Amino acid sequence: MSRIPLSSSVRPRQQTLPILALCALLSLPFNRLLANQLPLLGDTSSAIVTLEEERRLGNAWVRVLRAQAPLLDDPITISFVQELLQQLAIYSPLQDRRLTLVVVANNNLNAFAVPGGIIGVNSGLFLYAGTESEFASVLAHELSHLSQRHYAQGLAEDKRSLPARLATTMAGILLLATTNGQAGAAAIIGGQAAAMERRLAYSRSNEQEADRVGMQVLVDAGYEPESMPRMFSQLQRSIANLGRKPPEFLLTHPVTESRIADALNRSSQLPRGGRVNSLRYQLIRTRVQVMSIGDNNAAYKRYLDALDAGQETESVRYGIALSALRSQRYEEARQQIDLLLEQHPNELILRLLQTELWIEQQQAEQAVETLQQLLDVYPQNHPITMQLAQALHQLDRQAEVIALLENQSRVEPNDIQLWYELAEAYGLNNNIKGVHLARAEYFLLKGALPKATKHLELALKQPDLSEHERLRVEQRVKEAEQLKKDMEF
Repeated sequence: MSRIPLSSSVRPRQQTLPILALCALLSLPFNRLLANQLPLLGDTSSAIVTLEEERRLGNAWVRVLRAQAPLLDDPITISFVQELLQQLAIYSPLQDRRLTLVVVANNNLNAFAVPGGIIGVNSGLFLYAGTESEFASVLAHELSHLSQRHYAQGLAEDKRSLPARLATTMAGILLLATTNGQAGAAAIIGGQAAAMERRLAYSRSNEQEADRVGMQVLVDAGYEPESMPRMFSQLQRSIANLGRKPPEFLLTHPVTESRIADALNRSSQLPRGGRVNSLRYQLIRTRVQVMSIGDNNAAYKRYLDALDAGQETESVRYGIALSALRSQRYEEARQQIDLLLEQHPNELILRLLQTELWIEQQQAEQAVETLQQLLDVYPQNHPITMQLAQALHQLDRQAEVIALLENQSRVEPNDIQLWYELAEAYGLNNNIKGVHLARAEYFLLKGALPKATKHLELALKQPDLSEHERLRVEQRVKEAEQLKKDMEF
């Protein structure tokens, strides 16, 4: 069977820009987006933009982030955060619950909310949040920034200087997400120095409101309220570890002793007895820890030493199993997985580690059988689906991979890796039309609009394109043109 090789241009890669150049680039599109493309069409008396205008801004900004940030490529971890975010959103006063999650592969503690329903977290949040409730408290806080529309309130604060100020602020948020806190903070303050005192007070007001609303969301979702002030203390310690404590206005989330005290006082007045932790969170946290070490042999030694020191916990055994698998110590991985499954036979994360081991050992048939059974129990589950596609690919059953991923693309249309894998499968199955369509979606999500448009135009030239497909592709071309205007530098 002849195969159509995929161009290396479609393979995920990270781009980097010097900090000052990045700030300059980012300031231009968002200045234009706000000043020219997004007139204030909402409530003219309060100068608050509409939710759809916020979505348009967020839709453009998230593509800039995807193009620049090192995104986490781990469906199991991302799916956990997504499910937790959706669970919390049910109890949030959000008017628009269409949320887009971005998980940045960065060990620093950070989280952010961007207009248009964009919620971002660094994978490093797992390293600092010791319990699920602490992790959830950060998500609840960020959801509250969105639900209270603090961005829109900012428009009412100062319409005249907003475009330039917001452009710099968004650039700073991107830097906080992709580099270190001090660099991003410097970018933020560079655009806000003229109104520093007023903006600092306004920021504190926003944070207090997000604390109050977020803590109620946390409690309503079934978590303990004390986790929020505990997480604040953790954040404060991380700031102190930078060597010197930066001024509060340099940070997107200023933390003070009084703010922690207020949160403690508020939590003491709320119902007790909410859940604190879960086995699944501890396993996910260990998974991120292994990835953050970056050296599978070093990770294996770390968790093996912990076990030898008497720390016989599920997390430690999972850390041994995962790092052993990824350092090709397959027998040791199998032993640890078997021990864990004896205790928790129905834990999905453990079952997925078992099937991952089988795939690594070229036992794809066994993996496919188990994954298909799991998919019957958990329909459309994203980590199961992506792993099943990997196993089917190993068996060269590309038609099944295509059918599986096409269906999943309707469930997870914003998953960049899914479109990359689907393009690979189309190429191996000699489906030129499919290659161009999947590549176009991949590049649209990455903000590479000229490349996306090129593949859409090539798809339109394919003789097997149906009339329905043609109309859909032509619509995507128009959407790409609008995105290009929104993001034009």
